[in-house]
Amino acid sequence: MPQVTSGQRFTWDETPWAWEKGFGRQTEPEFKRRRHRLRHQAQHPAAARRRRLQDHGGSRRPTSAEDILAMKPDGVFLSNGPGDPAETGNNAVPGDPEGDRIGHIPTFGICLGHQMLGLAVGAKTTKMHQGHHGANHPVRDETTGKVEITSMNHGFAVDQATLPKGATQTHVSLFDGSNCGIQLDGKPVFSVQYHPEASPGPRDSHYLFKRFADLMRANKNG
Repeated sequence: MPQVTSGQRFTWDETPWAWEKGFGRQTEPEFKRRRHRLRHQAQHPAAARRRRLQDHGGSRRPTSAEDILAMKPDGVFLSNGPGDPAETGNNAVPGDPEGDRIGHIPTFGICLGHQMLGLAVGAKTTKMHQGHHGANHPVRDETTGKVEITSMNHGFAVDQATLPKGATQTHVSLFDGSNCGIQLDGKPVFSVQYHPEASPGPRDSHYLFKRFADLMRANKNG
């Protein structure tokens, strides 16, 4: 995690590519919050800000919950990344067995971010016998029954049997029944194991970005 994190913090305003127009720019951001994901967040609209491991006396440590809350963000986006989530969690997931620091602000996780959220609330991750890679992976939204065609790239998964009370499974793989999404009950926090920004459907999963924007808007106006 310390070896691959971004070395700088920056603001993002590029929106998704549009036919005959190319990429656009967000000029009137409503919120403060990898390329495709930031573009989708920017279209709703938002000012996307990326965080990194911070330098402290020559060493780099994860941005703490206190660091993030001090920024007064409208939302937190947990992005994807490489490696074993349990090992990454040793650097990136703070000890919070009661979940006291989770849910103060809207949070959306994707792929490794989904796994980090699972670990943060007390679930476990497991190495898959066969990882999920590439496009055309069918996933069922358990809350609506809708099937989404998704893009995946992971070899680990959140063990659905270890999800604690208060964390509900929302999406499952139709290939092997593995967990593909969770929602924290009564909190503006959710995540998915796949990549909605990859658009293999092509727009089957874009509602997730709108959901995140709606949660931030409700939290900001509430």
